[in-house]
Amino acid sequence: MITNESNKPDFASQVKGILDREPGLSIKELAERLKTNRQYMAGILKVLEERREVSCRQVGPARIYYVHPNDQKKHRVKGT
Repeated sequence: MITNESNKPDFASQVKGILDREPGLSIKELAERLKTNRQYMAGILKVLEERREVSCRQVGPARIYYVHPNDQKKHRVKGT
């Protein structure tokens, strides 16, 4: 599980929230928004991909991430 020691939402939830609002971000852009390094962000995204919570596509050397379509529908149903 990807969690932190404070009352803040864990990184996985933060990443999915950002991608829900701004789909199509790279590892670098996500790392900048969450003020962490690219290697750590890549690890989190790998876990989220394995869980099928995010998906990505390759654009040149960059991997562009999106909330997985099935997970995105769950977010919208919960939010309404």
